[in-house]
Amino acid sequence: MAWHMTGQLIEACSCKAACPCVLGPAEPDQGWCSGALTFVIQQGESDGVNLGGRKVLWLIDLPKDFLSGNGTGRIYVDDAADARQIGELEAIFTGKKGGPGGVLGGLVAKWLPTQAATITVDGGDNPSVTVGAVGHVKLNRIKDERGRATKLLNAPVLGAIQVETADLARSEGSRFGDPQMRRWEGGGHGSVSPFNWRV
Repeated sequence: MAWHMTGQLIEACSCKAACPCVLGPAEPDQGWCSGALTFVIQQGESDGVNLGGRKVLWLIDLPKDFLSGNGTGRIYVDDAADARQIGELEAIFTGKKGGPGGVLGGLVAKWLPTQAATITVDGGDNPSVTVGAVGHVKLNRIKDERGRATKLLNAPVLGAIQVETADLARSEGSRFGDPQMRRWEGGGHGSVSPFNWRV
């Protein structure tokens, strides 16, 4: 049951401005919420299975705000993963193995089948993510006049998944269109965070 992973979280959602849900229950600017959380795993292991180098997209469509849950979700795992890695990552990100994955999994009422996909991540200051033909995230970090990243610290929603700090970003041009979920494009809110999960 024990597992751990560290890496980078690249997140974007359908809200046009900064996501109001990061501060607690809030009304999404469109009345509903769709979010794409990409986890770039640098190091990790679950029950003897090496998870380092894998990429996972956690995609959710919610009828109201993030914290209200009752969403439809799907896990996309990069197509370089083998069957054991897919099994462990699916168990973690659907919440079956507890920890931060359990918090995320608790927001989903209906899980769609996990899919393998080509997940391409371009890192750097303004990262982007492409998930096959399903979606694309393009972030531009928000900075002050001195070039310092705008940071969000100790936000309740992020804290629930053991993320302490996030660099806020704009995500215009982002889009997702899973055929069994609500399509969205344009976006506006995004963030980049380190994560260090251990159970």
